[in-house]
Amino acid sequence: SELNKQETIKIFTKKGFDCDLIYKREYNQRNGEHKAVIDLCVLADTPKLVIENKVKDFPTLEQLTRIKSSFTDSNNDLEFILVTLFWTSDLNFEGWSVKTYRDISNNINPKAFSNNEYYQSLILDYKEFILNLSYLAENLEVKDEYDFANSFNGYLYAQLNEIKLWETYQKMRASHLQVEFNKIKHIDVKTGYSINNQKATLDFFISIEGKYRIGIQVEDNQYRKFVNGFNAKIFSENLIKNNIFLSPSFKGRGNKMYLNYGSDFKYQYEKIEKMTFDDLFKKINNDIEGIKLNSKEIMAQMP
Repeated sequence: SELNKQETIKIFTKKGFDCDLIYKREYNQRNGEHKAVIDLCVLADTPKLVIENKVKDFPTLEQLTRIKSSFTDSNNDLEFILVTLFWTSDLNFEGWSVKTYRDISNNINPKAFSNNEYYQSLILDYKEFILNLSYLAENLEVKDEYDFANSFNGYLYAQLNEIKLWETYQKMRASHLQVEFNKIKHIDVKTGYSINNQKATLDFFISIEGKYRIGIQVEDNQYRKFVNGFNAKIFSENLIKNNIFLSPSFKGRGNKMYLNYGSDFKYQYEKIEKMTFDDLFKKINNDIEGIKLNSKEIMAQMP
C-alpha cells in the first residue's frame, strides 16, 4: 500500500475509489460500548474497508460480530473482508466476504504496482510464496473429525513440525472443532482451546458460582473430566468419595485417584481413538448434561 494505494485496494474489492486512501494497521474502532481492534482498515473520509486477517485459526462469530458492532449504522457503504489461510465451505459469516490466500495471490499483479523491476520482483516473490502456502493449507484436509491429535498421525506431525507448522495446524483444527461445537446452542457451557507442548487442548465447562469450573477437556488421545478452582483438591476428593462426576475407581500414575495441573486443576481421563465430531460432541454433551442434572449434589460437595 505504501507503493501503490489504489492498486492495493484491488486485491480485496472490486469497488473503485477515486480519492486518497489511508491504510491503518491495528486500527482502534469504537461505537458506544462496542469496541474492536481492526487488523487493517482502509479509510477515505470515513472507513471504507475492514479487513480481518486469520492465518492460524478460524474466526468465531462473536469476534466478527464484535467488529461489525464497533461501527455505526451510518457506515452503510462499509465492506467487511475476512482474509484466511484455512477455510471450509460449511463456515459462513453473514455480512463478510471471504478472501483466501489463494485469492489474494491471484489478485496481485506485480507490474501494476510499479515500473521498477526490483519492486516487481519483491511483490512477485510474495505472490508466489503465499500461493505455495495456500497449496499447503488446501492439502491439509479440514474434516469434521477429531483426527488431528499427535498420537493419531505421527507422520503428519513429523512433516509439519519440520517446517514449524504443526502448532499452526493444531490451532486451526482446534478452532474449527470449537466453531462446530458452538453451532449447537448450549446453555451455560463455555468453550476454549489452547496449544500446550505442541498439543491442542480443548475445554468444555460450566462455571459454578464463579469459584469453580467443572467439565471436559480433550488433549491428544485423552478425554478428561476436570475440576478447576482454588480448593480443587478437596472438591475433587468429595466428588470421588460420593461417586459424583469423578470416579472412585480411577487409578492414575502412582495409583493416584486423580492427576494434577498445578494445585487448582484436578482431572481423571480415559483414552479415546479417532472419531467424528458428532460422536465426540455426543460424548461431551452426555457428560455436560450429567453435570447439570446433578448440579445440587455437585454443589453440595464444594468446600
